[in-house]
Amino acid sequence: MLVDVRTPGEYHSGHVKGAQPAPLGTTASQLSGLDRNAPVVLICKTGHRSQAAAWELIGMGFTSVHHLKGGMDTWKREQRAVDKP
Repeated sequence: MLVDVRTPGEYHSGHVKGAQPAPLGTTASQLSGLDRNAPVVLICKTGHRSQAAAWELIGMGFTSVHHLKGGMDTWKREQRAVDKP
């Protein structure tokens, strides 16, 4: 599951296709009913908020938690590099 922990405004300005919005501060409560063994990838702007959310989920017993290192900033930069001819 892809989870975007940015603010609603950031999410609506552009997000990874298929990512579910769960802003930091609400992430744990929104994901509390999920299978704690299911893989979760957290996304934010720079990687800091997603890393904080990852630690929170690990503390709740989630076992397969990852975050997008460098966040959307890095992802967008890499996408532009791939799209260049």
